[in-house]
Amino acid sequence: MGEGTSNRGETPEALFLAWLFAQPPGADIPCAARVEIARVGRIEIAAETRVRLIGLLTQATVTPQGASRSGRRQRH
Repeated sequence: MGEGTSNRGETPEALFLAWLFAQPPGADIPCAARVEIARVGRIEIAAETRVRLIGLLTQATVTPQGASRSGRRQRH
């Protein structure tokens, strides 16, 4: 198994995308990412994978300035 991969060989980026695409429509991604960060901290995965995956999830907790919580553009 390569450094930075899970037991099944997925990269942290592939794991993140799988998690992101599994979120239901209208999900609060920043909130869901915080929940997932806590879960990742409790599962057994390679340390490098954990660090990189938590980094990606942490980026997902930030709502870009000017973005609405629903993820849709606002009309002005």
